[in-house]
Amino acid sequence: MKDHTLIVGDIHGCFDELMMLLEKADYNPSKHELIFIGDLINKGPYSFKTLKFAYENKIQCVIGNHELKFIHFIEKGLELPPKLNQLKLEMGSDLKKWLEYMKSWPTFIEKEDFLVVHAGLVPEKHPSQSHIVQLVNIRHWENGKMCSQNTGRPWHDYYKAEKLVIYGHWARQGVLKKNNSLCLDSGCVYGRQLTGVFFPSQTLVQVPSLQPKVF
Repeated sequence: MKDHTLIVGDIHGCFDELMMLLEKADYNPSKHELIFIGDLINKGPYSFKTLKFAYENKIQCVIGNHELKFIHFIEKGLELPPKLNQLKLEMGSDLKKWLEYMKSWPTFIEKEDFLVVHAGLVPEKHPSQSHIVQLVNIRHWENGKMCSQNTGRPWHDYYKAEKLVIYGHWARQGVLKKNNSLCLDSGCVYGRQLTGVFFPSQTLVQVPSLQPKVF
């Protein structure tokens, strides 16, 4: 069966790298479904450009913790960090439109053979049974709750289901396939790579980051 879906890890405003990846993957919107794994914005240089690309091309996106943070800060009238404040300024009078757009993104996308979520799954629960804060933030789990890496185990240590879970959010862990889960966050915004995966072949596509190397 030919690959019909391309799923791309955390972009974080690295628009140029995204264009490089889509070119390398020979992405064709008439042949391929495209899914972004969340965290399109913040940290990198072109958050608004990335967001506009997703909107104008009707790309499927799951919400990430940085979109959720942006929405929360705006709605609560909190002071935004510099990169998110710049995004707000670029949105201008269309701020409400862009907030509603990001709020429309689902917390997960489930297909017949795989499931996409930003950060991961609460052990022994379908994502529909979990809170959005868990789905966009989870890395470690212990004693029935999220925890730091010093006190818990990676959520995917507990995952036993047959459906492949594709997620991001974990740049320091990097690309990892374990227990039928696949992490696509390869730290592009930290100077490493941007990663995508084709489905059903599960072929990885990577391009080098253009950002300064942090780790």
